Amino acid sequence: MTQRPRSGRLVGAGLARPAGIEAPRDAADAIVEHRRLVLAGLVGAQLAFVLALALSIEHNGWLYYQGGDQIWLVTTGWLLRFLEMPWAIVSPGWPLVFAPITAVTGPDMISAVPPTMALNVLVLGPLATWAVYALAARFAGVGAGLWCAALWVVAPYAAIPFFVERYHERYTEQFLPQALGLTQLADYPSMVLLLVAAVLLARALEPGRLHEAIAAGLIAGYAGALKPSNYLFLVGAGLAILIARRWREGVAFGLALAPAALAILVWKLKGLGPEQVHAAAGTVAPPVASVFDRIDTFDWDTWRQNMASLREYFWSARLLQWAPLAGTVAVARRSYPAAGLLAGWFFAFLIVKGSSPVASVDSGSFFRLLMPAFPAFLLLVAAVPLLVPGLFRRLADRIAPPSVPPLSRRVVVGLAVALAILPLAAVALARPLEGPDRAIIVDEILTPVDGDALALRVERTGEGQRLSWTRPTELARLFYRVYRTREAGASGVRCEDRGAVKCDLEMDVLATTRARTYIDRAPRPGLAYRVATAANWEDDPAQGDAFLLSERVPAGR
Repeated sequence: MTQRPRSGRLVGAGLARPAGIEAPRDAADAIVEHRRLVLAGLVGAQLAFVLALALSIEHNGWLYYQGGDQIWLVTTGWLLRFLEMPWAIVSPGWPLVFAPITAVTGPDMISAVPPTMALNVLVLGPLATWAVYALAARFAGVGAGLWCAALWVVAPYAAIPFFVERYHERYTEQFLPQALGLTQLADYPSMVLLLVAAVLLARALEPGRLHEAIAAGLIAGYAGALKPSNYLFLVGAGLAILIARRWREGVAFGLALAPAALAILVWKLKGLGPEQVHAAAGTVAPPVASVFDRIDTFDWDTWRQNMASLREYFWSARLLQWAPLAGTVAVARRSYPAAGLLAGWFFAFLIVKGSSPVASVDSGSFFRLLMPAFPAFLLLVAAVPLLVPGLFRRLADRIAPPSVPPLSRRVVVGLAVALAILPLAAVALARPLEGPDRAIIVDEILTPVDGDALALRVERTGEGQRLSWTRPTELARLFYRVYRTREAGASGVRCEDRGAVKCDLEMDVLATTRARTYIDRAPRPGLAYRVATAANWEDDPAQGDAFLLSERVPAGR
């Protein structure tokens, strides 16, 4: 007499076990049984791959390609440690993380790179791998979770051969450092936070998981405080809650979003001023709409150009376009709420951010803007094999979700304090800048001013005015720009009151040099000087934004 176990295999005394079929199944069962060891191995491989990439691509000391926004973010964080806030172009979430970092490293962006990289690579990176596993396992079992986690680790590198050769440098040296946490931009932590929020929301779709819904809302809300466009994730979250009909959990999730959204609103009102907030949100829109001022409307021309560029640079644009649609169907066969979560999450970012005027496949910004939705894309693509007829039946109990205990109240309270109460309090207590003493906008980048980190000395000699200054960091090769006021007695700064005072540098560049001395051989009486420190990933003095500015020093007498 035969017996059919849950795995769907016939086992009996009179039946031989086909070794060629059973061996892979036994191997799969062994992998599932030792899932913690497998996950640890995947995290180890992930760290090794990141290290190998970091050593192989072009960089300048600790500095990899970033783009410029990181200086504004780090400077804002440095100001927040004094409870001061600048003109509020960026949101407060990521600068609040930089505040304690810059309390130790000082104001310059490069000195803050090692701790930021450690946070991204050593903490957020493994957390993302676990979260991919946990999300896939929640909907399709432990085996699917391990498969997706493995794909998550290798996909960034496996994709390299699929791009044409002339695009390799842009992908490997300009995009991958951002996608793997080697930069200080907010896109990488945004991606990880949304991924963790998705895991908790998926668990909240089960009965008795109100704590998970609250935690998911707190984390998703803080992701919006990093970048307001991260609220596009709410499309997927809303679809999942609606399809699963988890109204109580949906209300809890929505309420938990409120503190971070309120913090952004207060930040904008104080940092830009009410008039500027209304202008950013639209003349007829309420001020709260400024929370979404970085979420663009659909631009058909940009969308069409980016799709054409995908065909130009990638092996198959159709694969990128249709695989997530097929994956949505595959996931829906298992769970409609899961399909709503992943598809709503990914396609909201694809349609809105993929058609943004600043999104460009040519420059690589298209992929960076879609980074917060990459986990959803990967999970949808990884689900495509589930379309194979009969695969669900053959998987049987391997697609059963693992049992996970409910989130404790203590964890939820800790998240509420860290992601809601403290950020809102910091934003409420922060004072708008009133002058150029701590930060000045140089070439449209908010740059810290610190006479201790970059000390400038000016003295009169027989050759003219001799400038000398200190070196602020040894973590990268630097160069310096020497500035001089245009008229005698001029401050060299033009300030406008826009909530926080917005001060722009108005001085002439005398020279760009790698030396730490400069002689102005044609000085005029009554002038003053500043020096800015700059660097870039290519160590090219013709490029790169200033990341630290000295104080204004009058000419020596």
